[in-house]
Amino acid sequence: MAETPKYYPAGWDRERMLNSAATGEINNLSEAERDTFREGLRQDLGDEGFQQFFEEMWKREKAAKGIHPTPTEPSFMETMRLREERIGPAARWDPWGFVVFKSPEIQDHEEWEKCKDMVEKIVRDSTEIYRGYEGLDECLERMKFRWVEDVEVGAGVEDIARLYGKMDLPPGLKHTMCLYVTPSSMRSILDSPMPSTANRRYRVDIPWVVAVSVQAARVQESQEEGLTADEDEVEGEDEDEVEGAEWRGFFNAAVETLLEGLFPIVANDSLSPYEIGGHASGEDIWCDHTRYGVHRAGVGYWDRRSG
Repeated sequence: MAETPKYYPAGWDRERMLNSAATGEINNLSEAERDTFREGLRQDLGDEGFQQFFEEMWKREKAAKGIHPTPTEPSFMETMRLREERIGPAARWDPWGFVVFKSPEIQDHEEWEKCKDMVEKIVRDSTEIYRGYEGLDECLERMKFRWVEDVEVGAGVEDIARLYGKMDLPPGLKHTMCLYVTPSSMRSILDSPMPSTANRRYRVDIPWVVAVSVQAARVQESQEEGLTADEDEVEGEDEDEVEGAEWRGFFNAAVETLLEGLFPIVANDSLSPYEIGGHASGEDIWCDHTRYGVHRAGVGYWDRRSG
């Protein structure tokens, strides 16, 4: 049996401490004893382990007190509900989700099948915090990834955009953006530490796919022709094509926030693809629209206001 670390109060062990909020025993400790424990625990387990310890303590306290938080409405459900209320029942999307293209460079069939399964799992796991919300299961039954696996060898991002733009799709899959799995993104999906529901603050590597603007082909053409924003606007090109000199027409997007982060924006068409991810450059990964919403390559959790 492992020896209890010295930073625990005399006579206490891990289980007693984890249950102390539920039993009320924690209130019997002095401030000095609590401070000693917190400091020792953080040094022993690190920031992530420290947070997980107190999350477990809070979980046990809630269970003991019969606290069962009512799950809130997921943003992807809210988006579709408001749309149906505005337009009517005929506006119901079945299916809804994303079209996902497989890079022709991916040749290993077994790994590709694992990759698809993992994407589905990560996305489903991301909805667990809403478990119990009325209508969630039915909504997720209608959620689909349409996998396109016959892209010709040599196709690039602009070709993916053209293919997507020509597809005959139901409204719930027809957005300003599609998804693209490259060899690098497949590796991130298969190799990133799990679970994907763990706090992103403590993960440097997270699974991602490429989010491709349907206008990516025109973005590339405009850059190759050396058009300025003003010149492009005169020619009547879309806003998405001309904003930002460094806009590539695509960005990396976290798999774990596809439903809660990306889908509501593209479903509402409330922002152009550039406005969504134009600030996610290089190998950085877009997660959401908050100040911490870009997961920086090689760094991880990052405040983009820090420069």
